Parts: sequence; C-alpha cells; structure tokens
Amino acid sequence: KVSIGTVKGDLHDIGKNLVAMLLKGAGFEVMDLKIDVTAEAFVESAKSGSQLICLSALLTTTMPQMKVIVDAIKEAGLDIPVMVGGAPVTQGYADEIGASGYAADAASAVDKARELLKLN
Repeated sequence: KVSIGTVKGDLHDIGKNLVAMLLKGAGFEVMDLKIDVTAEAFVESAKSGSQLICLSALLTTTMPQMKVIVDAIKEAGLDIPVMVGGAPVTQGYADEIGASGYAADAASAVDKARELLKLN
C-alpha cells in the first residue's frame, strides 16, 4: 500500500498522477492524497497502513515541505520509507533531507518503490 501526494503549497499533479497510475498498473494499492497535502495528512496515511510514502513537488518553493514531511514521519516514530520526486528534485536533495529514495521519472518510480519495499 502506497500513499502519494503533492506537498503543501503545490497544486501541480500531472507527474504525481502518472506515478500513481504506473504504481497501480504494477500492482500496488495506491492512496492518492491529491494536492496541497500537509505533513499531518502524510503521517496519518502512514499510520493507516501505507508501507511507502511518495512525495511530489514541482515548485522549488515547495521543496522544503518534503523535509518537513520526512521529519514529521520520523518524529511520529514511523519506520516507513519516503520517496521523493518532481522536476526540481534531485538525488542530492533527497539525500540532504533524509528521504529513503528518489525517482527522476514515473517509470523509475515503480522500480524504486519495489526496491524500497524489497519486492525485487
């Protein structure tokens, strides 16, 4: 079970929707939290049984929300991987904020999700 959403302050969802569609096609159960999603909503989705959290951001101004969410999940005591992606996001940024994984595009997001959940 995967939760996916565009972080708070960002209303862009084309990339997120593509990732969600490909994850569903690959057999994942996907809970789409939609756009402008708060850290609290991601934490609640993790508590409700999601095994992977996927964060999307298109705006550089909303990228810091990814760190807020990663930190909130850790502070909640949840041991759940967080994957990040979006046009301005890089592997370096993912490493900087403590994300578990990064995907540059929708197709590689499915592979990374499998890797993070040890489904390979």
